[in-house]
Amino acid sequence: MNRVVVLMYHALYADAQGLDAIAAEDRPYAISTRTFAHQLELLRDASIPVLDPAQLETGRTGGSGVILTFDDGHASNAELALPLLAERGMSAAFFVTTGFIGQRPGYCSWEQLRALARAGMLVGGHGHTHRFLSDLPPPQMHDELRQSHALLRNALHQPVAQMSFPGGRHNAAVLQAGLSCGFQVFHGSEVGMLRPHAPLAGQPLPRIAVRRGMRDAAFLDYALARPGRMLLARGLAQTKTLAKHIIGNERYHQLYAKIKS
Repeated sequence: MNRVVVLMYHALYADAQGLDAIAAEDRPYAISTRTFAHQLELLRDASIPVLDPAQLETGRTGGSGVILTFDDGHASNAELALPLLAERGMSAAFFVTTGFIGQRPGYCSWEQLRALARAGMLVGGHGHTHRFLSDLPPPQMHDELRQSHALLRNALHQPVAQMSFPGGRHNAAVLQAGLSCGFQVFHGSEVGMLRPHAPLAGQPLPRIAVRRGMRDAAFLDYALARPGRMLLARGLAQTKTLAKHIIGNERYHQLYAKIKS
C-alpha cells in the first residue's frame, strides 16, 4: 500500500543569532540547519524516498515516501534549505505569502523565489497577507487568493497549482474560491497521511508539522506513518481544533503568540 506523508517546515536557522531573528511565536517551528540536514539523512538511511511535490498535480502519489513542504516564505528557505536539498538531489514545495515578498525583512525576495523555481523546487501560494482565509468575508478571501495566484504566476512565468492555508484554516468556501482562482492542490495542517487512490485535487491534504526539538524517533515515526504516533498526534490536534472553535481563530492565535513571546 502506498504511504505518503507530507511534512511541514517553516524557517531554518544556522546559529543562535539566526534563531533570535525569527519572531518568538514562530520559533517552535524553526529548525536548525544541522537538524534539517540530519533529518534528510535519517530519511535516506531509512530508505524513505523524498518525492517530488509536483506529482500531486497528476492526481496520484507514485509510491511511498515523504513530501517536504515549507510555509510562509522565510528567506532561510532559499538561503539555507535550498543548498541542503540541492546537494542531496531532493526537492520540496515552498508556499509563500506574497505580500511579504521583498517587503518584510527576513522573507524571500522575488529573485530568491525564481532561484528556487530554477532549481526545480515547487513554489506555491500561502495567501497574500497571511490572514486566516476562513475568517474573511468572501470578497476579501477571494482577493487574498486571486492576488497570491496572479503575483506568483506573473513573477515566475509558470503555472501555480498548489497552495497551503495560512494557519491551516479553511472551509468549503475557501476551497471553492481557491479552485476558481487557479489552484488545484491544497495543503492543510490536519494530521494524517495521503490515502491510496484518494482524490488529491480540490481536497485539503494532511501534513505533519516538524517542530524544533522533535526527536529522531518521533520524526521517523511520522515519516513512516506509524499508527501509535499518528493517533497521539491526532488527539492533540483535535484538542487544539476544539479550542479554536470555542474561542475563535484570532483569539487562539493571540493567546498562542503571547505564550510563545
